[in-house]
Amino acid sequence: MHLKPRQTAIEFVRHDAPKRSVFQSGAMGQGIMTANQSDAPDNIPAESGPTGDEPTPHVGTERDAPPATGNTARRILKNTASPFVASLGARVLSWGLAIVMARTIGPGGTGDYAIAVNLWLYASIIADFGLGTWLTREIARARNLSDGSAHARTVVASTLGIRLVLSAVAAVLMGLLATAGASTGRLSADLAWTIVLLAIGLIPGAVSASGSAVFNAYERMAFPSAMQLVSGGLSTVAGVIAILAGHGTIGLAAVSLLTNMVSAMIFAVAVRRTFFPLAVIWPDRTTRSLATDTVPLMLNNLLNNVFFRIDVQILGSWGRATVGQYASAYKIIDGVGAVPSSFVLALFPILSRRAGDADGALARIYRLALTILVAIAIPVATLLTWTAYPISRLLWGETFLPESARALQILIWFLPLSFINGLTQYVLIALGLQSRITVAFAIAAAFNLSANLILIPSFGYRAAAVVTIATEAVLLAPFVRVIGSRIPLNTLAVAILRPVPAAILFAGIIVAVTPLTDWGAGILACAVYPLALWFGGAITPDDRQLLLTVVRQTPSTGAS
Repeated sequence: MHLKPRQTAIEFVRHDAPKRSVFQSGAMGQGIMTANQSDAPDNIPAESGPTGDEPTPHVGTERDAPPATGNTARRILKNTASPFVASLGARVLSWGLAIVMARTIGPGGTGDYAIAVNLWLYASIIADFGLGTWLTREIARARNLSDGSAHARTVVASTLGIRLVLSAVAAVLMGLLATAGASTGRLSADLAWTIVLLAIGLIPGAVSASGSAVFNAYERMAFPSAMQLVSGGLSTVAGVIAILAGHGTIGLAAVSLLTNMVSAMIFAVAVRRTFFPLAVIWPDRTTRSLATDTVPLMLNNLLNNVFFRIDVQILGSWGRATVGQYASAYKIIDGVGAVPSSFVLALFPILSRRAGDADGALARIYRLALTILVAIAIPVATLLTWTAYPISRLLWGETFLPESARALQILIWFLPLSFINGLTQYVLIALGLQSRITVAFAIAAAFNLSANLILIPSFGYRAAAVVTIATEAVLLAPFVRVIGSRIPLNTLAVAILRPVPAAILFAGIIVAVTPLTDWGAGILACAVYPLALWFGGAITPDDRQLLLTVVRQTPSTGAS
């Protein structure tokens, strides 16, 4: 699950950040990689600040002071809710565009655009170079220092300069690749132009990504969330117009470029009004030292996306339509990614500050987060398995069936492992162990590439889906070994297993009641499940007290 800096490509590809086992972004991406690198940035703040209800904060003011312990839970809840609602809203908008796209240009056109976005995703990861996650972590750690303001300005300017250079290089390389593909006949002219337009969008996307990382570091998630909705709305409306006007994938790519340009301008103004003006320090010998920290982060994200997206390229041997049908199943999974990406986005700055504490605070937060994510993942996977056919028919139409529904029924079961791996990844980053993550991703990527090359030619999209699940299991093994050196594994296992009995009950109700009433089974299961979690011990007394504190506490006037 990769959370990634917010950039916009009309199709919301996987975190959020971030794909990474769903923490896609805009990425566990889409930086901290926000829900997905395709998640978009957001709206310009009023003079009163991004939230609209408090004075404009400035770096180095009281907002840099450590937040009160009693307000941590409320802050996590608030900073999870805003990105989650915005990400969910943006994904609903993107689904609207995807429906029009699927029913207008069909599986073949959908497959072409999926291939173009896939290439853009690889280029955007290299252009980001792990700087989003690094920047969020560095500013969050420096907030308690006397020179935190000056340090924030310097690292933002340095990383923005690197981003712009890398984005320009990546855009040129994508353009050369598109030109070569068109000249040899391997790419259509339309697909080549689509790739070129998406590539140009990397440059303004670098500005948006830097601005998003600053807001994330100061735990001001409300503004990026609002911008995500604004840019998502703009992308959807303009994209639908382009598709219905007959401009196809080129029209979608042009809208993506326009949205990235608008988002970059808005973010530049927003950061200046809220924190400090964005500046650029072009790369030199001093900034090269950043590579020591950021190269592992970039490699982690790249390897992660290789093992999640390489199947799309390999599936091309089965035809454009198969790629489109498989990619449509992923669109639904991308929507599910709004939950973990937003949650981890809110947790990451806190995890970074707690990483050095001797009181075990990071371990307690990690265990509770594991329980919550597993409690969400299993019933969501069950529901989507149960409703895969009607959802796929409703969204994409008969031309995508049965392949899209069958792919979804298999793919969705990577979710529990994905949620666990995505959270664990950012706990390790908070502990400064990102180089250890690189080894894990390299192993997983090698397995994924090898398995897909062997199995997809014979078994098609079914093999691609099964390999995705198996790759999460392969990734979990080295994660367990590394995290086990810092946190007792038995306590983590208990945290993961606590929601399982309630989830089994949830699935049992679906199976038992469905023969009598389809929708009644889902409604009854969803009604019983929270009660089973509460009274079955998944929610411990300490957890209940924490939740009650969040509900009863009045909003603080400190950091948001």
